[in-house]
Amino acid sequence: MRAYARSSGGVQLMGIIFFILIAGAWAAFLLPSFFDHRRENPRATTRAFARSKERLAAVTVAQVGSPVYAQHHAQMRRQRIFIALLATALITLVIAVLRTSVAWLGITIIVDLAVGGFVALTLAAKQTTTVRRAPVVQIPTTISMGPATAADLELDTAPPTVRVIAG
Repeated sequence: MRAYARSSGGVQLMGIIFFILIAGAWAAFLLPSFFDHRRENPRATTRAFARSKERLAAVTVAQVGSPVYAQHHAQMRRQRIFIALLATALITLVIAVLRTSVAWLGITIIVDLAVGGFVALTLAAKQTTTVRRAPVVQIPTTISMGPATAADLELDTAPPTVRVIAG
């Protein structure tokens, strides 16, 4: 009886795996056509045309070695580093949870600190470039000459004052 129970459990498991494989095959054939149909509507094609036009304009403006070209590549490099740090943080967290390891949790915390440091450095770098590019505006100031001595003060026109005597 036990041998039969074990074999029927194996058959059920194989049936579930077979069902998942068939569903995956159907999804592989049906999902691309569904998403292609959604991409063919007029609004989506108009947006795609506008995006490709912007890309072509950016390519023609940005010459290799120009500041725009260097800035774009630096931004893409920062974005790739940030995504890699986030992926590393997520992977180390999953490993720490699955293995219930304090060591992996420590690694996760170190990676999280690295993500925070990277974000802080990026924001600090952007702030300094913004400050450097700000125009300097001279503000005209008028310096009024006050009375030189106490005898020159006009006490009749002065506003009333309050004296606080500590004591």
